[in-house]
Amino acid sequence: MNLRQNFSLARITEGVQRTLSGMRMSVPELVFLLSALVFTGIVIFFYLSRVQPLKNEIITLREREVELQGRIDKLKTDEKKRSEQASNAGKILDSLSRFEGFLKPDERGMTQIINEIDSLGSSHKVIIGDASYKVDQSDAETDEEGNPKQESASKDKKPKIYPALGIDTTVIGDYPNLRKFLFDLERSKQFLIINSVAFQGEADNMRRALPKGSNVQVQLSSPDAIPVSLKIELDTYFQKPVARNQ
Repeated sequence: MNLRQNFSLARITEGVQRTLSGMRMSVPELVFLLSALVFTGIVIFFYLSRVQPLKNEIITLREREVELQGRIDKLKTDEKKRSEQASNAGKILDSLSRFEGFLKPDERGMTQIINEIDSLGSSHKVIIGDASYKVDQSDAETDEEGNPKQESASKDKKPKIYPALGIDTTVIGDYPNLRKFLFDLERSKQFLIINSVAFQGEADNMRRALPKGSNVQVQLSSPDAIPVSLKIELDTYFQKPVARNQ
């Protein structure tokens, strides 16, 4: 056993000696080669133990930086949206305030719009027929105890923000005069919406639309003009009633 080990070691030593002698390196060259190998080993060890972990840490930090930058950009975008929403809300409130400035108090506004329709009829030589009226009060914002009301869960029911007066009436006259009447009615100083205008008929059916007991005659713009009647449906809105302190 020992003889075999000694023989193998001797063969290895002999092989190394032959290799070194074959390379014909001097002692200083051999020392330099060994030093270079040792230095290379140290560099590899330093790279694997120090440099590579640092590179991995740098990659992790860069990924973290990208993530944080994304969060910052999102916060900036959200802040910009909130600023725009606040600005839009201010504009909406200003617009609503100006809109409410056009509305009349309901007690006075209802009488004014009825008188205005009659006045426009006289000035444009058209006859205002029988009219029906429907008053819609605005939804209460507080309950009986003065607490804010919860919004209705029903989507079909439209909220009534302002009091409104619905008017259905028939106007009679020739076509040019009716156009002028509608033109001025749409530009009333009171806020109103004309929901529909329907053709009712010509002269044969005109008498049915006149107020009961009326003997008025339609004034035509020309001898060839044909009187017609139009049914008009409109809504006009008023200021909210002032809350009274109980």
